[in-house]
Amino acid sequence: MSSKRILAAAALLMVVAVNAHARNPGESAQRCVDASEKNGRVTLTNTCNKQIFVLYCGDLKYSKKGCGEGPKGGFYTHSNNVQPGASTDFVVEGQYRYAACVGGISFGNSGEYEDFPNGSFRCLPR
Repeated sequence: MSSKRILAAAALLMVVAVNAHARNPGESAQRCVDASEKNGRVTLTNTCNKQIFVLYCGDLKYSKKGCGEGPKGGFYTHSNNVQPGASTDFVVEGQYRYAACVGGISFGNSGEYEDFPNGSFRCLPR
């Protein structure tokens, strides 16, 4: 195989790999979340055909932080990527709030969303 063909194949693989990561179009995914609660366990299910990430907070059993005590002074304290048809869950001992955006979130929440003291949020394109 010639070096030009090898380079072309490598470039194509890089493009596919980059596009395989769920990009964030800056779009809310609230409509994609089916929230249910049973015996203190909250389940957030992704009902859309694309990856989303959920943000949540509240009186969580296994967290000392509540809403408004998120990273960098944010409202939401926890986040998870949720594939199409999949769910994430957590245990509450009271109230909770959640938000969702299309795409994926990385460790450290570096620029995927903005959240505000009243619980409102904005999904950011990346």
